[in-house]
Amino acid sequence: MSLRPALLLVLLAAASWSNPACPTFDPDLVTVHLVCHTHDDVGWLKTVDQYFYGANNSIQRAGVQYTIDSVVNELGKNATRKFSYVEMAFFTRWWHQQNDEVKDQVKALVASGQLELLNGGWSMNDEAAAHYTAIVDQMTLGLVFINQTFGPNARPRVAWQIDPFGHSNEQASLFAQMGFDGLFFARVDYHDKDKRWTSKNMEMVWQPSQSLGEAAWLFTGVLPNHYEPPSGFCFDDLCSDPPIMDDPMLEDYNVDSRVLEFLDAVSAQAEAFRTNQLIMTMGSDFQYQNAATWYKNLDKLIKYVNARQEAGSKVRVTYSTPSCYVDALHASQISWGTKQDDFFPYASDPHAYWTGYFTSRPTFKGMIRKANGFHQAQKQLLAVTGSGRTSGLERMAATLGVTQHHDAVTGTAKQHVTDDYYKRLDVALQASQDELVPVIRKLSTGGFGSAGAKAAGAVSFCPQLNISSCELTETSENFQVVVYNSIARPIDTPVRIPVPDFAYKVTDYQGNGIISQLVPVPDAIQAIPYRTSAAVFELVFMAQAVPPLGSTTYQVTRTAARGVYESQKSMRRKITEGNDGFISQGRVSVRVDGSTGSLSGILYATKYGVKEITVTGEKLFYHGTSGDNSEFDLRASGAYIFRPNGTDAFPVQASNTVQFEGEVVSEIHVEYGSWVSEVIRTYKGFPQVETEWLVGPISLSDGFGKEVITRYTVEGMATNNTFYTDANGREMQKRTKDYRATWEQEITEPVSWNYYPVTARLLLQSSNDMGKFVVLTDRAQGGTSLSDGQVELMVHRRLFFDDAFGVGEALDEMAYGRGLIARGVHWLLHSDAATADCDFACLHRRLGEELFMRPLIMFQDGTDPMPAPVSNLKSPLPEQVHLMTLEPWLSSGQFLLRLEHMFEAGESANFSVPVTVDLQNLLTKYTITDAQETVLSANQWAADSTRLQWQVEGQEFAEQLVQLEEETENNWLYGRAKVLAEIFSHFSENTYTSPRFGQPKRPKADLSVTLQPMQIRTFVITVQTAT
Repeated sequence: MSLRPALLLVLLAAASWSNPACPTFDPDLVTVHLVCHTHDDVGWLKTVDQYFYGANNSIQRAGVQYTIDSVVNELGKNATRKFSYVEMAFFTRWWHQQNDEVKDQVKALVASGQLELLNGGWSMNDEAAAHYTAIVDQMTLGLVFINQTFGPNARPRVAWQIDPFGHSNEQASLFAQMGFDGLFFARVDYHDKDKRWTSKNMEMVWQPSQSLGEAAWLFTGVLPNHYEPPSGFCFDDLCSDPPIMDDPMLEDYNVDSRVLEFLDAVSAQAEAFRTNQLIMTMGSDFQYQNAATWYKNLDKLIKYVNARQEAGSKVRVTYSTPSCYVDALHASQISWGTKQDDFFPYASDPHAYWTGYFTSRPTFKGMIRKANGFHQAQKQLLAVTGSGRTSGLERMAATLGVTQHHDAVTGTAKQHVTDDYYKRLDVALQASQDELVPVIRKLSTGGFGSAGAKAAGAVSFCPQLNISSCELTETSENFQVVVYNSIARPIDTPVRIPVPDFAYKVTDYQGNGIISQLVPVPDAIQAIPYRTSAAVFELVFMAQAVPPLGSTTYQVTRTAARGVYESQKSMRRKITEGNDGFISQGRVSVRVDGSTGSLSGILYATKYGVKEITVTGEKLFYHGTSGDNSEFDLRASGAYIFRPNGTDAFPVQASNTVQFEGEVVSEIHVEYGSWVSEVIRTYKGFPQVETEWLVGPISLSDGFGKEVITRYTVEGMATNNTFYTDANGREMQKRTKDYRATWEQEITEPVSWNYYPVTARLLLQSSNDMGKFVVLTDRAQGGTSLSDGQVELMVHRRLFFDDAFGVGEALDEMAYGRGLIARGVHWLLHSDAATADCDFACLHRRLGEELFMRPLIMFQDGTDPMPAPVSNLKSPLPEQVHLMTLEPWLSSGQFLLRLEHMFEAGESANFSVPVTVDLQNLLTKYTITDAQETVLSANQWAADSTRLQWQVEGQEFAEQLVQLEEETENNWLYGRAKVLAEIFSHFSENTYTSPRFGQPKRPKADLSVTLQPMQIRTFVITVQTAT
C-alpha cells in the first residue's frame, strides 16, 4: 500500500505541529514566549567550585546548587511553569548529589517539558579561541550525559550561545551537524544589531559552510534584550525592579501600570521581528537562586496581561522554552533572510572592539591546545590497548570541557580563577600521564590486554620541555625515548631533548646509528628565573616514519667521544651588520639581515631552481590605551578589548644574533633586548620555516601597557586588502580590510576593527604572481593584515587598566614575582614549497594537523629491551582524512570513531574530492563487526536525525521539499514524516518515550565510508580482538 496519503497527512500536520509540552498559540494574537533561564559561567569572577557552592560571595553572590534546588522546587508547584538550563559541568555535579526521589522528580520535569536542557555542552564554549576538536568533545560529553540520564526525548534541539563575544561559522556548522534545529545568542556588533532591528532581520537562516551546503544551515536568532528581561521586569533577588503588587487594598497597587509597561515592551519588540511569536528572556547571570521571586511575579504578569484580551488586547503571554519558540516560528512558514559570513569581530561601542581576548593569557591558551592534543592521543591509546574508559580519561575530558568556557580559554577570568584553571589542567594531565605509562609500555612492547602489560619503571613525560628542562634526560647516561604518533599516517618529527654538555649516541631498535646534533639552549631560555635545569644543550634528532597511531623507540647513550653517529655540536657564527645570516637544510633556506638581525628572505629549492621570496619578520608592540571607562572615548585596553593608543606599532630592535648549523637542524638565535627573543629554524627536508618566539617579562616601567605582535611581510605580494583566517581550526574565512558584509559604519578603531580570531592559521593569496603564504599558530591568537602582503599576529599582552566589562582586574599576569614569559611557535609556509604530490593546500592542511597533534614524547629507563616500531592501523589513511576521534565508548567492545575530510570544496584539485575509507581494514588488533553512524555529538543515531527545514528568501517552499513521489529512506520528507508519526504515536499525558539511544535495531552498517570535503562522520563501532 502506498504511504502517500499518510505521509501527506503528517506533512500537513507538521506545518502547525508543536510538541504537546509546548503552549498552543492563536494566529490572531501576539504570543510572548517567556524563557526562564540562568546564565552560569563555568568560572569567571569565582572558580568553578566557588560558583557551584556559593563560596567567596564577597566577590559575587552566586551559588549554582541553590539555583537548581530552587527551580526544581518551584517547577513542582505549577505544571505550566518552565525553565531552561545549559551548563552540564554544574548540572552533573548537582545531579550526582541528589537522592533517587529528587532524581525521579527531575526526570518527570524533563519528560513533561517543564525543564528543558539547552545546548547540552559541558560549558558554553568560546567561539574564537576554542579548537573545533575541543568544541565537539565538550559538547559530546554533556549531550551523552543527557541522553544516558534522561533518554533520547531530552535531547537538546536548540543551541544557546548567549554570552560568547562573537560567533563563528564553524560553531554554527558543528551545531547543525549535531542535529540542532536552532541557535540563539545575544552579542553581535551594535551596528549590526541596530540594522537588523530596523530591517526585521533579527532572525535568519545562517549558511556557514560553502563546502557542506544545506547540511550546515542553521536557523539563528539574535535575542532582543541581550539575554536579560525587558527593562523593569527583573524579579530576581539580585534585582531591584518593582514586583507585581496586585492587592487592590494596598496603597502601592501597580497591576495596571506594570501591565501597560510590559505591553509597551512587547510593542517595541514586535516592531523588530517578522512573526507574531516573540521571545523574552527572563533571567540573567546566576539568577533564580530564589526562584520563588521570579515565578510568583511571572505568574501574576501572565494572568493580568492575558486578562486584557477580554478588552481587546492582542497579546498572549505564556511560559515557554527556546525549542517551543523555534517550533512556533517554523509553523509560521514564512521566508527568512540568510547570512553567510560570521559575527566577528564584536563591538559594543565605538571604542570597544572585543579583539584583545583573541590573545589574552597566551600561556594558558597554549597549555589548553597542548592538553587537547594530548587528550586525542590519550583516547586512541586507551582504545587500541583495550584499556577502556579510565578515571584519568574522564577527568581530562571534564577539565578540557571546563576550559573551553567563554571566560576560560579566552583569558578573561580573574587571576585567581585562571590559576585554578591551570591547576585543574595540570592535575588532569598528571593523572592521565600516570595512567598512560603502562599503556604506552604495553603498546611499544607489543603487549595486548592485561597479560601484555609491563611493570612501569622510571618514566617521565617531562612536562617542562617547553623551557628545555627534563630531570631524567639531564641526569641519566642511558635512556630510551618513545615517540607516539597520533596521526593516521606516518610522520617524520624532530625530537629535542634537554641535556648537559656531553656527547650522545642515538640508535634505533635495530642498533642502527641515528644522526644527531647538539644545539645550545637559547640564552633567553637559560635566563628564565624559575628554570632550574642543568641542560645547556638540546640533543636533536629526526624520528623518521613514525607509524600511524603507533610508536617508535630510540636509545640515547652518553659517550666519551664523538664519532659519525655521536652527536655533533652545531657550528656557531655571529651575525653582524654587513654579515647576513644564512641557513639551509636543502629544501628550504632562510636569510637574516645582518643589520637588523631579523628574517629577510626564504628560499625554496623548486624544479625550476632556487626561488627566493623576500619575507621580513619584525617584533613590535602597540601601546595599550589608558582610561577610566567613564565614557566611550575613555575606554581602556583590557582583557576583552584591544584598543591601541594610535595606529603605530613600535619596533623592538635586535641586539644579538647568532647562527648555528648542523646536519639535522639549522637555527638563528635572535635577541631583541632583554624581553623578546626568537629562534628561526629549518629542519632537514621540511617545507616550513619555524619561528619560535619568546616574549616577557613585558616591562611597564614606561607607564604604558603593551600589546606585542609579530609581523611578517612578503614583499611585492598584492592581496587587495584581503586575507583569510580559519574558523576554529577548520574552514577558511575571507576577510577584507575596513569592510563588513552586512552593514557600513565609521571606522573608529582602525587597527582593532580589522583584528580577527586566528585559531590555527592566517593565509594570504596574491592577485599577482607571488603565490600564497600562510602562518600556522600553535595556539589561538588575534591577527590581521593591515597592508598587502602582511601577516600580523598578536602574541602577548600586559596592561595597566581594566576595560570595565566585568572582570575588574587589569590584565597583568605575573610569574615568580615578574611579568609572565610566553613562548610559542609559528610555522611559515609559501606555495613555492608545494610539490606535484602535495600542493599548497595539502601542505598547510597536513602541517596544521601535525602542529596540533604533536607526537607524545616519553622517556624511560635505558636498560629495557628495544621494541620494534608498532602501528595500530593496517595501513595509513588517505591524505584527506583526519582520524579525529578513536575513543573507548560506553559499552565494552565499542569505540567512538570520527573521520574528518580536512579539505574544503575547491581548495585542492587533487584532494578536494570525495574519499572512501574501508573500516574493515582499519585497525590491526581489532576486527570491526558493526558500525552505526551517529550525529557529530554521538547522542543520536544519524538515521533518526531529521532537522527542521526552513524557507529562505528567494527560494519557494516547494523547491525546498523533496517531492512526495521520491519516497525512499534517504528522502527528507519521508524520513521526517516517519519520525513525526512515531513521536505522535508515543504521546501520552504530555510525555512520550522511544527506545533509548544505544540499542539500535537496524541491519549491520556498510563498513565502507565515503567523506565529502569538510564532512565529519561519526560512528559507534563494535569490535572484537583480531585472531
